Formats: sequence, C-alpha cells, structure tokens
Amino acid sequence: MIALGLLTASAGCHATWNLLLKKGGLGGPAFVWMCGLLTLPISLVLLARGSAAWWAGLVSMALHTTYAVTLQKAYGAGAFSTVYSVSRGCAPVLVAIASLGGPHVYGGAALVLVGVLLMERPRSSRGVVLGLAVAACTAAYTLWDGYAVTSLHVDLLMYLAVANVAQVVALSPLARRSALANWRKALPVAVLMPASYGLVLLALSFASVGVVAIGRTLNVVVGAVLGAVVLRERPRVGGLVVIVAGVLLVGV
Repeated sequence: MIALGLLTASAGCHATWNLLLKKGGLGGPAFVWMCGLLTLPISLVLLARGSAAWWAGLVSMALHTTYAVTLQKAYGAGAFSTVYSVSRGCAPVLVAIASLGGPHVYGGAALVLVGVLLMERPRSSRGVVLGLAVAACTAAYTLWDGYAVTSLHVDLLMYLAVANVAQVVALSPLARRSALANWRKALPVAVLMPASYGLVLLALSFASVGVVAIGRTLNVVVGAVLGAVVLRERPRVGGLVVIVAGVLLVGV
C-alpha cells in the first residue's frame, strides 16, 4: 500500500511535467541542462555530506539524460497522448521481459504491442517509434536504479544529487545563453521531474523493481486524461485499454 501511494503521487508529478514539456515546445540538451541548473544548489548542498556510490549516480545520469533528450524528440514528432501512452505502457513490459518473467509476461508484451499499433495514427508513426525508444530508455534506467537501490543500497538523496551535478557538467558545453531566458518554463519541470522519480526510488524500498515498473502504468491513465482535458487530444481509447491490459497481465 505504501508503494502504491508513492507511485500514485509520482504519476501525478510525472504526467504534469511531461505535459508542460509538450506545451512549452522547448527541447534539446540545453533545456535539460537548464532544468538541472535550477536544482544544482540543492544538489551541491547534498553532496557536501559525501559522495557514496558516485559512480552509480554517473551511470544513472547517462541513462536519464538519454531518456530526457529522446523524450523531447518524441514530443516534437507526435501527439502527447500517443507518445506518453506508448512510452509509459511499453516500459514496464520491457522491464518484466528483462527480468525473465513467465509465459504471461510474453502474452502481456504481445497485448502491449497490439495496443501500440492501435494507438498509431497515419501521421504519428515517427512519434510511436520514438515513444518506443523512450520506453527502452525508461526500462534501462529503471533496471539500473533498482539495482542501485536494492543491491548497492545507495542513499537516495545523494544518488539523485550526483546524477544531477554530473548532468549539468556533461551538458554545459551544449548549453546556450538563450536557454537562461527560459528558466521560468523550466522551473516547474525542474521541480516535478526529480520529485516524480524520487518517489519511484523510494517505492523501490518497499516493492520489487518489477512491481514498481508495473505500478507506473498509472502514468498512462493520468497522461491520457491530461492530454484529453488540457490539449484537447483524442487518444484512441481502444489502444490505451489494450496497453493497460497487457501491462496488468505482466503484473499477474
């Protein structure tokens, strides 16, 4: 129950910052850098406590940065409801497959694939493909962060701080002065992004990686509702239902 509550709160934060990213029309490494820069002071204060398992944070940074840039490209190519549903729906299935699940896992994966095809619209195929790429990135960092929390027993705040500082440093050569002018649009994303994933990492302390990955399917529902209400999009409900059914089957 604790893990479910944390994942529900995370779903709200995650869907909201993704919506802001889509509406803002801002993308690229410079925007990711700006988001990290806004939370850099807090990260530096946390790092003053020490730097345990810093190398694990560096790996997480590389995976999360790849995810963030790929996500922005996906939103530039497809509708919010399509990209968000595909990326969030497929990620837990990939995690379950990587964890070597039983026959029901592959049945659920097949359902998710059907749902993805149903979600596709004539002009959104590139958005669907990039959504699948985002799902692969999500699965990769979920598996790694799960290992860091459960096997390496990293300090969550330290872990997030190392990843954030490393991201700012790594992306600084790609940053542009014009990115500073977008700090107001970046601020809510900079707050909600680490908050949403910090809740996920905390949930990993109460449940397995597979269960947490499946629980994040809540994001699909919240994202579809926001896309319909705020952006006036019309997600293909049939495809969304099939994706959720497939993910739930994986979690049986």
